[in-house]
Amino acid sequence: MVNNEKESLAGATVFVKKAAAGVQTGINGQYQLSLPAGVYTFLVSYIGYKELSQTVDLRRDTVIHFQLEEESIYLNEVVVTSSRPNINVVRPEMGLERLSSTQIRQIPSLMGEVDILKAIQLLPGVQAASEGTSGFSVRGGSPDQNLILFEDATIYNASHLMGFFSVFNNDAVGDISLYKGDIPASHGGRLSSLLDVTAREGTPDWGVSAGIGIIASRLLAEGPLFSDNITFLVAGRRTYADLFLPLAAEENIRDVDIHFSDVNAKIQARINAGNYLSFTGYYGRDVFKNNDLGMKFSNRTYTLRWKHLFSDNFFTHVEILGSSYDYRMEATTSALTGLWDASIIDNGLRADFIYSYGEDNSFRFGYHSVFHRFAPGDGQGLLPDGKEYSIHIAKKQAWENSLYFTGQHRVSGHLALKYGLRVTRFDNIGPTTDYRINEHYAVPAGDTVQVAAGRFYNHYYGIEPRVGAVWAFNDRWSVKASYSRTEQYVHLLTMSTAGSPLDIWVPSNLTIRPETAQQTAAGVFANFFDNALETSLEVYYKKMNQVIDFKDHPQVLGNDVVETEIRTGSGENYGVELMVRKNKGKMHGWVSYTWSRAFRTIGSINDGKPYSAPYDKPHNINVVLSYDISRRLSASLNWIYATGQPVTFPEAYYEFVGERIPVYTQRNTYRFPGYHRMDASLAIQLGKLRPQKKWKHELNISLYNLYNRKNPWLISFRTDGTDGSQYARMTYLFGIVPSISYNVQFRQ
Repeated sequence: MVNNEKESLAGATVFVKKAAAGVQTGINGQYQLSLPAGVYTFLVSYIGYKELSQTVDLRRDTVIHFQLEEESIYLNEVVVTSSRPNINVVRPEMGLERLSSTQIRQIPSLMGEVDILKAIQLLPGVQAASEGTSGFSVRGGSPDQNLILFEDATIYNASHLMGFFSVFNNDAVGDISLYKGDIPASHGGRLSSLLDVTAREGTPDWGVSAGIGIIASRLLAEGPLFSDNITFLVAGRRTYADLFLPLAAEENIRDVDIHFSDVNAKIQARINAGNYLSFTGYYGRDVFKNNDLGMKFSNRTYTLRWKHLFSDNFFTHVEILGSSYDYRMEATTSALTGLWDASIIDNGLRADFIYSYGEDNSFRFGYHSVFHRFAPGDGQGLLPDGKEYSIHIAKKQAWENSLYFTGQHRVSGHLALKYGLRVTRFDNIGPTTDYRINEHYAVPAGDTVQVAAGRFYNHYYGIEPRVGAVWAFNDRWSVKASYSRTEQYVHLLTMSTAGSPLDIWVPSNLTIRPETAQQTAAGVFANFFDNALETSLEVYYKKMNQVIDFKDHPQVLGNDVVETEIRTGSGENYGVELMVRKNKGKMHGWVSYTWSRAFRTIGSINDGKPYSAPYDKPHNINVVLSYDISRRLSASLNWIYATGQPVTFPEAYYEFVGERIPVYTQRNTYRFPGYHRMDASLAIQLGKLRPQKKWKHELNISLYNLYNRKNPWLISFRTDGTDGSQYARMTYLFGIVPSISYNVQFRQ
């Protein structure tokens, strides 16, 4: 299955009308159907592409290739369909959202930069961690509870420009799938969600595309290498944000030097009919600097994949994986001068075996192994009194292994089941220094553990079952239910809901136990008007244990025993998600409403009483609409409302030695004002609109925060210099932000 650029399409639907049978294509566009001999009409569809109808006289086993055309470019009317007309109704998965790069391009964006993670934040059950950032919370979970994968390699910090943009270049991205809690057993290690992002493949035809915007420029090249059996794709971006930060409302935000660059590359080779080899790499680097502070941080990933077909319905993927995230901070303030370095590095192996038989029956099993290396921090410099300091937090190593199997089985015309089991083991390995923390959150004498190189000194086991079912009353109505248990062995220690490059990743160890979650969900799904309108209602309840939070006034950065600042307890998240999505016609998009609550109960925080988690935002509304005015013009609009995030404010002050000391009582009892914003964009196709035209041009004009809403990013308390009274001061990031970008594409 390929598109008009001969790129494989994963998740497309091949449906046979006469046999009432259908199947979705796999990761490389392959599919398999068993049919008796005869004449059949195949209906082939994919999001953002024109539905294809083709009649085939089937007399023997054969290979049929289908090629789809992007309808948004060539048709008077854009008809966007799901990957199968009623796949949302009949599939047993719940809480699964898929977006294509075509859909994401239609959503208005900040400063004209198309951003996958900003699009994800517009889905039900998903909320932005903070104004303008790419961090996101799923069903009340924290951002580190989201497993973000790019070609199966873990992304530990998915942000550019201090969180305002993501590391994903939409030009180089293929498919995006978000699993909200009901994570398939083939993946694990997080409690809230799996965001699975695949890279685009190069095509056997030469092509170049580029984009120039007010904040960044992009360039992509693809084509054959030596032969049509080997293709490549290379894409790069470079921003010049520092030239436009004077648009920010705050003076301290304007006076900075900040930019990023990144590169994506993919090479794929078809060795023969049963063997494929590919390599995908990513490198991204950020620089932030002002008069007092400088930071550099970077992400790297690589995936070497071999795919082998044993038969038409049995194949395997074997992958060698790697990822790293590192940062450096340099401070030259009156309070501190020095350097700080930290990193996390993963290297791993993954093997997946997939067997399918019949229309809706498949098994998948495999093994995943990853070796983690944590360097939480090394620092040295000068204190204000001129004394030198040196801090070296013990490096840590861990080995995480998992075995899994998962299956999907259609029991009858109405009932389909999915099930799976994931078994994990997590080992701490020397050399390192570890600690045993007592009930007073201190390290008693003699409880510092020195571990020799290569020694396995602590381990955890995990049993993670998954089960789901769908009962389809007919091809338009169904009810679903699911249960999953997940474990998380690596944790992000952060002092900000927005996230920061200086956040610290640490493994489970003698003191920090794995976090666990059990989620139960149920829902009703219905389609109307020949599957043009999709509707869904999902309810969920998630119970978590060993959830991590900090004590009041913790010291994290530079603390070589950060475990003494951590407190653990339980969490409880629950909610309802409503969604209506229109897939066909000139007007398309979705409207969603989410009601959700998220609480934590930790013995030594808030006097042991439940308190709102940082991502407890009860009400969230998203409106995302696109309208195709003509073949040349399309307009998009989105509107967002969310309850203000919980925050802890001081209840009173007292004076001590001439200093005003704030008094805090209960945690997260106040809230920011409600957040709302409207964005709009207009896409203009330039030049002649011929299907076979090699050059294509587009102009995109967008307005972020259309009605200039001043949403709070920070509220701080200050002292009036005249009468000594205290007052609150709100900091907001952006008013209305206009942008324009020009995109050009060449296909041979």
